Amino acid sequence: MIADHSISQRRKIWAAPAAVFFVALALRLLFVLALDTSPALEGGDANWYMEYGHDLVTTGTTAGPVQTAPLYLIVVGSVQTLTPGGSSGDAVYTYTEMQVIRILQAILGAGLCLFAAELARRTFSQGVGWITGFVLAISPTLIIEAGHLTTEGLFLFLLVGGLALYARGQPQPTVRLVAAVGVVLGLATLTRAILLLFPAAFVLHLFLNHRERWIRLSLALLLSFGLITSTWTVYNALHWHRFIIGGEGLLSFLYLGAEGPAAPADLDSELGITVEDDADDRHDALREGVVDSITSDPAGWAGHRVKELVRSYLQPHNTVYFGGQSVKDAAADWLRGDRSLAGLRDIISMPDFGYKLLLYAFHYGGLILGAAGMVLAWRRWFDLLPLYAVPLYFTAIHLVLLALPRYLFPLYPVLWVFGSAVIVQSWDRFRRQPEHGQRHALFRR
Repeated sequence: MIADHSISQRRKIWAAPAAVFFVALALRLLFVLALDTSPALEGGDANWYMEYGHDLVTTGTTAGPVQTAPLYLIVVGSVQTLTPGGSSGDAVYTYTEMQVIRILQAILGAGLCLFAAELARRTFSQGVGWITGFVLAISPTLIIEAGHLTTEGLFLFLLVGGLALYARGQPQPTVRLVAAVGVVLGLATLTRAILLLFPAAFVLHLFLNHRERWIRLSLALLLSFGLITSTWTVYNALHWHRFIIGGEGLLSFLYLGAEGPAAPADLDSELGITVEDDADDRHDALREGVVDSITSDPAGWAGHRVKELVRSYLQPHNTVYFGGQSVKDAAADWLRGDRSLAGLRDIISMPDFGYKLLLYAFHYGGLILGAAGMVLAWRRWFDLLPLYAVPLYFTAIHLVLLALPRYLFPLYPVLWVFGSAVIVQSWDRFRRQPEHGQRHALFRR
């Protein structure tokens, strides 16, 4: 009888996480294997990732120094190496290789939902956890993301995984656990180098909440983080005789943030850089361009940075997947124009309007509810510092560097953690009865 009760309890514990994972996985596999089976193979970042990833894995080198962090290149290159067959003609990769990577990303996307659910459960409550997990599982933005050959899926998996692992160790983290967090964050940084300074948030959290052990715990986290990220530094020092931490491109993103987005070839043309110029020439040209752009009109530069950041916040990620006219721009034109029913019908009849509207609903739902949750939970900022650090960190970084909706996408899961807490708290108040028989003070210390 006791054994039966124990089995029943274990089933209940695992039922919700399993449901989150399998719903998320099924929707992503449905997308990559049935709804979007033949995305374009040519052009864009995908070709570059696949070409350089294949070269890096098979030969240990590339046509030139790689400015980005290497982990996604290694992942896609490994898939190409292990997948039978090979590309022919001018194709950089095969359909089979592409689909294997997309299936892998579907699995990582389902794992992300599970990590986010665990993070929300640990920081707020079980109800908040499962709402977070299911919202992200059915999120069209994240479902579409599984089909893109870009770094976002792997990066979010590692970032949220690191946050969930750290939350799992509270309120008594061990040296081994925080060292593991450092490893995961290091891998995330080797996916996108923008995360290089983010471990400082964990060090501050350890200082504020574990004062008696914070030095030892911080050293464990930073040493493991440094060991992982230094592998790329060592490779570049030995192979290319260049000093790189995580990745390059800081000056490029500073310049693009000041002047506006541009393709690599267009950027080189603006700066007067040719193929004969070496890395030092490019570095000097970028530095001079950044200084000239900012010092010539500091107020204009600051205003441009704020406007671009706000636009990136307000534009949902992955709407470009559907193509056509922007729903946001069409609605703005309608509000400034005739405001007629005929004009409104034209907007509603736009191709893929329903799908785009769904992306906007999830985006603005997370943005508004997440912001409300962050405000309501401010009394717990000591405890929730790593969560608060995600929107604060990426906002501060992209206030200076180039801001695009995809660059702010790491905020999306974290905002829905806060947003789900608002939903649970509001529902409890509406019912006038607490979850599990006692009132949850989700936003109080």
